[in-house]
Amino acid sequence: MRKILVTVLLLNPSQAWCWGDEGHQTVARIAAAHLTERARQAVTNLLKQDAAFGADSLAEAMARAAIWPDHIPGGKGATAPWHYIDIGLFEGPSHIAERCPQGNCIVEKMKQYLVNLKRHRADGTWPESKELAFLMHFAGDIHQPLHCVSDADAGGNCVNVVGFEPIANLHAVWDIALVRNLMAHDGPGMTAGMESRFRAKMRRWRDYGSIENIAAESFGLARSQVYGKARPRLPVIPKFIEVQPRNCATEAPQSLRSVKVDGPRSYGANSVDVVRKQLYKGGVRLAAMLNAIYAD
Repeated sequence: MRKILVTVLLLNPSQAWCWGDEGHQTVARIAAAHLTERARQAVTNLLKQDAAFGADSLAEAMARAAIWPDHIPGGKGATAPWHYIDIGLFEGPSHIAERCPQGNCIVEKMKQYLVNLKRHRADGTWPESKELAFLMHFAGDIHQPLHCVSDADAGGNCVNVVGFEPIANLHAVWDIALVRNLMAHDGPGMTAGMESRFRAKMRRWRDYGSIENIAAESFGLARSQVYGKARPRLPVIPKFIEVQPRNCATEAPQSLRSVKVDGPRSYGANSVDVVRKQLYKGGVRLAAMLNAIYAD
């Protein structure tokens, strides 16, 4: 199953990244600012039980927990498929259940951990504090459009992009390059700026309905704002092909691998704005999930 293969300055190229650490930490810090007092106390108490997440503040403890699933000692192993769902670009969100065999995808894992945390009953694989960390991490992942789609290209991992060097594939552009462009543009006050910019939309975004709805929304953004903006255009592969990034050269269709997307032409200020919105949505929706879990 898919891992994100990225070669980036200052990053270990053997690691797998989703929104990059910076994106996940941003989602966690936004969520921390929107927790009820009851949820703040419950999350604080749970994270304090885990030495890996200790920090001076709840926001920083949540930020540490939110990146832990990408840094599990020994690698992700069996948890790797939990970070995404490969909905075929040609088929659409009505195929969510079909693309989640044995519940082994981000949609079902989020639903499972929402129930487990509400009941204070871990499933035995991970302690409750780690299940909370997975939920926080997945709340970020599911808002990254390329974690909810595949065009026979492992969620964009097999699509070549030029102009964002040393980043060279579509998935990594959206995971890392555009997040860093956002951080450079908005500066140290990025999260405060998001609060001001999106305050009027927060209630509508927070009321997400279901995890499937979030995945469908991200799929729609992938279709319109990622694949739809690519120049030159990418072909839509009319059948489902599961591809692993390490096998792009043999499993992904040549018609995709032969395209070199012009990154700056395709993904400029409008794409950075999509990333800004998705990170904020991820934060306020994560807070809504935790507030509901610890409401009583």
